[in-house]
Formats: sequence, C-alpha cells, structure tokens
Amino acid sequence: MHVSAVSSLVFGAAVVFGSPVMLKRDSDLEPSRCPEFCAGTNRTETDPELYICGDPRLGPVSLPSGIPLEGIVGVDSTYRRFGGLCPGQFLAEFTDREGKMAYPPFEGYGIDTAGRPAVFNLTLTPGTYVDRFGSEFGRYVAPAGSPYAQRSLPPHNLNAAPDSKYPYNYYVYAVARSLVVQAGPIAPWFGQPGLGLQFLLSASLSDLVQHGVLTRVDLEADPNW
Repeated sequence: MHVSAVSSLVFGAAVVFGSPVMLKRDSDLEPSRCPEFCAGTNRTETDPELYICGDPRLGPVSLPSGIPLEGIVGVDSTYRRFGGLCPGQFLAEFTDREGKMAYPPFEGYGIDTAGRPAVFNLTLTPGTYVDRFGSEFGRYVAPAGSPYAQRSLPPHNLNAAPDSKYPYNYYVYAVARSLVVQAGPIAPWFGQPGLGLQFLLSASLSDLVQHGVLTRVDLEADPNW
C-alpha cells in the first residue's frame, strides 16, 4: 500500500501558532470538577508555573491558540486532557510505581479479533507529510494533522521550553525518499479514544533527517506546507 501527498491520510494546513496564552481553558482544567484539584500530583521546583499543578506530567498550563494546532489539540479540538478524570486520578491510573508514565502494551497498537496487534507495512511516498508531538529521538509519527485525542499521547508530550523553535513539541516532516513503516490503529489510552493511525519508523527521526529520508519542515519559514 502506498500513500501519496494527496492521500486522505494527510492534511495540508497553514501553520500559525499564535500566542500560547489563551482566554479559554479546556474543560478538564475547571477546578470545580474536583474537591482538591491538585491532590495526588507532584509540584516541581523548576518552572512550576508552566505546568498544571506545577507537575510536568500533566502538561502545559495553556494549549495552542493558533491554526492548525488549536484544532488538533487546543480548545477547539476534541482533546480532553485527563479524559474527564481529576489530575491525581489520571496520574494514579496512568503512571507506574516510580511515577513515570505507563504506556500501553503492543507498542500502542490496537488489537485484532485474535488479540494480536493490528499492524501492516505501509510505504510512505515522497511528498507525504507526517508529524510528531515529542522529541526527534523517537520513532513514532502520525499522518500530519491527526487530532491529538486520536494519538493516545500523555499531556507531557506537549511540553516545550517557552522560547522553543517548535512550540508544544510539534514537528512536521516531508517524506523525501520512499519509506516503509509499520502502521496500525492506535489503542485507547491516557484517557483518550485513540483509533488514529500511527507509523513506527525503522530509525529515529533525527537519523532519518540526517540521511535525507525525511525533510524537517521549518514551521516559521514555511507555514503553508
């Protein structure tokens, strides 16, 4: 199976991030939902004002307010940060004994009727766009523009330094040379419905960029990818 630049899997969009300070808040951040909103969280001493309850695991205080990220993960998206849980409940359900995020089995893929990961090989052809919320040392990407809620990612994947060139840890890549990936539907996790499509690469994003397989999109210089 091949995917072209005009495939329905890929969404072309203008990238305008806007200010990270927003007037609206996602509904999971309403303190009235929880008797003690920050109970069960762990406030950090490093830039606590950047994170919900001062806990980096809960993600940034504000969500994107610019196009297209506002529609992918911001207040105009389907994303609810904690899946309706209180922050402490969310951490209790989705962290391990050491307090680190506990990821789903089968590398995050949904399972078929036989209980096996529903995966298949897919060739991404030149001109296809993929994206990622996370560092370039990772190997997972999705069709560019996929809703965050369909990716089943934890809130902390949105963390980025205030002066980062890539706000909200968001990267976009263009496929320069045909690339075979392991593809499959995403399992529900982290309070999210999942069911989007994920691609597992053969090497890290940084390595594939270095070898000319992927081209990093400069979202400031090339906002109309």
